[in-house]
Amino acid sequence: MKKISIIWILGLLFVIKVTAQVAVAKKVLIEGHAFEDKNNNGLLDKGEKRLSKIRVSNGIDVISTDKTGAYSFEAKIGQSIFSITPSEYVWAKEKKIGNANAYYLNPNHTIPDTLVFDIPLRKRKNIPLEFNIAAIGDVQVSDQEELGFAAKSIFSELIGRKDIDFNLVLGDLVNNNMEILPEVGKMIDALPMSSYTMVGNHDRNVANPDHMNDRFNAVFGADNYAFNYGNVHFIVLNNVFATGKNSYEGRLTDEQLTFLKNDLSYIPKDALVVLSQHIPMAFTRNRMDVLQLLADYKNVLILSGHTHQVDRYFFNNKAIQELGAGATCGNWWRGEKDAKGVPDARMLCGSPRGYFVINIKKNNYSFQFKAVDQDAKKQMHIAVREGVLLANVFGAADSTNVMVQINDGEWGQMRKSKSVDPFVSDIIEKNNQKIYPTLGSTANPLRKRASGHLWEFPLQNVNGDSIKVIRIKAEDNYGFSVHNEFTEFFSQ
Repeated sequence: MKKISIIWILGLLFVIKVTAQVAVAKKVLIEGHAFEDKNNNGLLDKGEKRLSKIRVSNGIDVISTDKTGAYSFEAKIGQSIFSITPSEYVWAKEKKIGNANAYYLNPNHTIPDTLVFDIPLRKRKNIPLEFNIAAIGDVQVSDQEELGFAAKSIFSELIGRKDIDFNLVLGDLVNNNMEILPEVGKMIDALPMSSYTMVGNHDRNVANPDHMNDRFNAVFGADNYAFNYGNVHFIVLNNVFATGKNSYEGRLTDEQLTFLKNDLSYIPKDALVVLSQHIPMAFTRNRMDVLQLLADYKNVLILSGHTHQVDRYFFNNKAIQELGAGATCGNWWRGEKDAKGVPDARMLCGSPRGYFVINIKKNNYSFQFKAVDQDAKKQMHIAVREGVLLANVFGAADSTNVMVQINDGEWGQMRKSKSVDPFVSDIIEKNNQKIYPTLGSTANPLRKRASGHLWEFPLQNVNGDSIKVIRIKAEDNYGFSVHNEFTEFFSQ
């Protein structure tokens, strides 16, 4: 009897497992219409114009509405349905979080066999040919205290900005705490501009290995999608995939590569394409598959977060540039607190907590780093160590030409340094001497590693007391040009 019971239980477990697998594999027929929603009620009313050639996707297939505005295709549970809306249209009842306009086929909900997903649109008043976007890396809040840090710093700053058209929030919105994802969503939704979000490795629900992104999708919508703004085509991909319960790697699936290929088939080769993902392309395992699909596009910008350092990478003979935006939480909200009670959290590369602001004009772009709560003109910091001037130019790359002028003398060429940022060294030294952390702060766990954007200039023939002003300019051929003037500097 006992043996029969065990066999019966095992059989029941097998049936449950198979049933669950069938449920996960379920396909749904998606159908609907794209139309110009004149009265903004979200319904296709008599007399409203039906829109053809509006692209719709399930994250793999990309199809266009027919001459009656209709479309239909199949989708799998766990996918999102979204419109790749042309620049001249916006959603009639547009949500502030752009990817939340998608319909997520939530595996935790009962989904009918046939689902109607209409696309009500309205004409945009003007198609912007010049605009600004913010590339925002890892906010990465763990708890209510860190939510407060984010509210008082990056979100407070963005609320006050009137010059940003929309944000690209590059993943790791939280630090493994799924319960506060909705609160972060509310903060983003309260910003004056639109935002588009993506999944980071710390935004995954590891308790649900079959649908690790379910909590993110439920709050923010699609995690693979595309849209158009101005003359620019934007693509967002989730490149974080599990290799174990908590381990992961950067890669893209065959389905995502198919989506990318299908999506790009509609995009002119001379268009500016902006591709965003959490893990840098430089660390994406099958990046060559992606770069091959982009090979015919000569104007591609990639945006990423993840590393908590500000970096720039180049691919396809420098036809493609990637900006690693650093982290708005800096070094995980650690370090001495400022007047607002927010940790300094300087990043390992020496950059302060910050993000990139990218100006796009037609299909060209330029960019600058923006340190949170600091003057936008601050593009670098300097220090003098043992007779050598060190300049950390936050947004610079190996290809950047950095020049220095002491007082009103001749401009001199600075050379790339392999040193640790001097401010990072100072924090490490104060940690070792137990000066940091002070009461109420936490230690910033920095370690000695050369900064990727530090330059040096010898001052052997310069009397330190005679230096009244230091001017530094940095520029390259890839959208970066900054200059700063210093009358005070850190000397040791």
